Amino acid sequence: MNLSDNWQGLHHLGVTLIELKRFEEALVIYNQILESEPNAYDALVFRGMALQGLEYFDEALIDFERAIAYSSDSQYVWYERGVTLFRLGKLSEALSSVDIAIEIQPDYLKALLLKGVVLFEQNKLEAALINFEKIILIKPNYPKAWHEKGLTLHELGKLEDAVMCFNKAIKLKPNFDLAWYDKGIALFDLGKFESALSCFDKVIQIEPNNAGAWYEKGYTLSQLGKLEDAVICFEKAIKYEQNLYLAWYRKGIALLDLQKLELALTCFEKAIEIQPNSPEALYRKADTLYSLGKLEDTIDTFKKVIELEPQNCLFRNRLGTTLGKSERYEDAIVVFDKVIEIDSQNYAAHCFRGYALHKLGRNEEAILILDKAIEINPNYDLAWKIYGSVLHRLERNEEAILFFDKALDLRPNQPNILYDKACCYVALNHIELAIDNLRQAININPEEFRKKAKNDLYFDIIRHDMRFKAL
Repeated sequence: MNLSDNWQGLHHLGVTLIELKRFEEALVIYNQILESEPNAYDALVFRGMALQGLEYFDEALIDFERAIAYSSDSQYVWYERGVTLFRLGKLSEALSSVDIAIEIQPDYLKALLLKGVVLFEQNKLEAALINFEKIILIKPNYPKAWHEKGLTLHELGKLEDAVMCFNKAIKLKPNFDLAWYDKGIALFDLGKFESALSCFDKVIQIEPNNAGAWYEKGYTLSQLGKLEDAVICFEKAIKYEQNLYLAWYRKGIALLDLQKLELALTCFEKAIEIQPNSPEALYRKADTLYSLGKLEDTIDTFKKVIELEPQNCLFRNRLGTTLGKSERYEDAIVVFDKVIEIDSQNYAAHCFRGYALHKLGRNEEAILILDKAIEINPNYDLAWKIYGSVLHRLERNEEAILFFDKALDLRPNQPNILYDKACCYVALNHIELAIDNLRQAININPEEFRKKAKNDLYFDIIRHDMRFKAL
């Protein structure tokens, strides 16, 4: 039933309050009307809209369905019911409701737009695209339709076409912040970082406290190598949305790249506080702890990551190498064995296992496992390097040099390998070659290898050689 004349004035006030988004006040008015006239159709519809605005979607749905029970021929109520079902995540029911609205009024643009959005969420992208194009045929100057078409094209991987649609939406509505934002995302994905940056700047100009735009600006700046500026943007994003996980996470990565390790660690810990089961943040935390030399904490953190992703061989290999760094070689071998059980072709695990065996003095076993690593990946320079170290330990120096040379062929200018070659040449009494390789190592990293050579017993036999002293 319709409202009696007694309530019309109050109803008009309620409509105005809803338009002003003053939903709580509107709800009070419609509760008052419905106490007197429980079946008042307009009051049920608009109370449903007020409840929807307050995100009380279950209660709103009840009101819309009560209204439809009295009169089912209003496209507007079917549309509002569809909106509510969509917000409740009931996509199929939302689509059915909006289809009824469109059946009643085929050119109902809001309903057509919602239908496209629902199809998009159902990953029916081609159907969604057809729907948005239908809207544009009806109303070519409808910016929301162009924006949604752009989002759909982006999801289909048609990034250039998506940008064209966002440009059309912006032309029709110059301060359309969502269109600027999504254009920025598309340009970022195209690798056009400077252009993307301009879009995010425009969003911030329109809406200065938009945390998402500050985050995307920061991420774009980090891709451009402007890490200090990126950190400032991530901090802005966090200011406007304190629990924005990605801002904390990306800020941590930027600080890590800036070698501000303690600050990076704080960021990763905050990200983990927000998302405790984030393997990425836990992994970065472990990586930072490793760089800080906090090996036991690193080991504990890698174990937590592995609990979340037990089949992740990268995480397990990092745990094993950290155990090796802690000289817990037996424990490291157990970890690498598990990696090989998961992936028998994981050449890194074979290589690291060989290194652990080498450090335990089990060099013949190490050779067997390193043979396997090189068989799987002949271009893995670390396996050749470790193999050379094993042969050097076994005093097979001529062979060791061949393996070191292979490692350098694969990745030149590694000072630690040049240094090891110098040790081999000293053992073979090839002094000139020893000094030449040692000189190359020192030229690459003077501080580390000059100090190392000064204290290394290998070089005692040439310590008084003028060429050695000159280094």
